[in-house]
Amino acid sequence: MTRKKCITVYLADDHQIVLRGIISLLDLDPDLHLVGFTTESSKIVSEVMRLKPQVLVLDLGMPGIPGGEIIRTLRSMRTVNTEVVVFTMHKDISFVVQALDDGALGYVIKDVDSTHLIEAIRAAARGEVYLSPPFCREAIWEYQEQLRLSKGGVDSYDKLTPREREVLIYVAQGYTNREMASKMNVSVRTVERHRYNMMKKAAFKNRAEVIQFALRKGLIPPSDAGELPVV
Repeated sequence: MTRKKCITVYLADDHQIVLRGIISLLDLDPDLHLVGFTTESSKIVSEVMRLKPQVLVLDLGMPGIPGGEIIRTLRSMRTVNTEVVVFTMHKDISFVVQALDDGALGYVIKDVDSTHLIEAIRAAARGEVYLSPPFCREAIWEYQEQLRLSKGGVDSYDKLTPREREVLIYVAQGYTNREMASKMNVSVRTVERHRYNMMKKAAFKNRAEVIQFALRKGLIPPSDAGELPVV
């Protein structure tokens, strides 16, 4: 029988009690395998390079090298494929946004139920973002948009051409590229180009983000988001 492959995890936290708690938690899950841990921020990067865990659970508040710098350093290394889950007491949304911008995939508050840390580790191993309560994707997106606008940025919607705005609405409603081409009386290739430009200009990663944007902007009624075929 083929043994199920475990998710390898490395822990970095300067509090021994917290470390012991996480280690005990991981020991209870047969799908997770702890490959190492440290209480010193100066050792994190070298240990991750040596052990190559799938996921690093990182306390942002460790003395020494700032957590954000550690995340950015790991993200800049082509030979390191370790994803980062931040495990912290910082509850200000600005810390969440900064951690995600630096390259973390997970953000978990230390005083939430421990199951959130496990879910964040699993999500990071799949390459997915995970935020523990009280945070959510919509709040993060809204904060980033407000921050950008406060610095003199341009609303994502204002960057789009009329055709790209039209495609945005159709994508949010669930139309396929071929259906959009028919409605807009253009070729499928033209739709694909408009769609690519729209996604890039507005920094959308997937259709779910397009839907959220369209709903916030009032571009489509809530009923349209799930009634038509998914692209």
